[in-house]
Amino acid sequence: MQKEVLNVNPLARKILHCLSVAGVFMTAFGFLYLLQMYTIGLIFSFNELKINGFPIHIAIYSITSLFLIKKYLTISSPYKDE
Repeated sequence: MQKEVLNVNPLARKILHCLSVAGVFMTAFGFLYLLQMYTIGLIFSFNELKINGFPIHIAIYSITSLFLIKKYLTISSPYKDE
């Protein structure tokens, strides 16, 4: 498979790299968001908090998920240019 990855058209390689990185990011973000929603949210009742009708847990979980991804995960792709 490594030879197939190396012989791909450069434009297709960039597209595959972007899709791979985006897929890993969305999977990690979704997992962390759901983990917080069903652990911290249910234990401390963050899921019911609202400010002017806006559920505050969306902002809290999104910010903490982005922080955790930025600090602890390295997102890479087999299609990255060398």
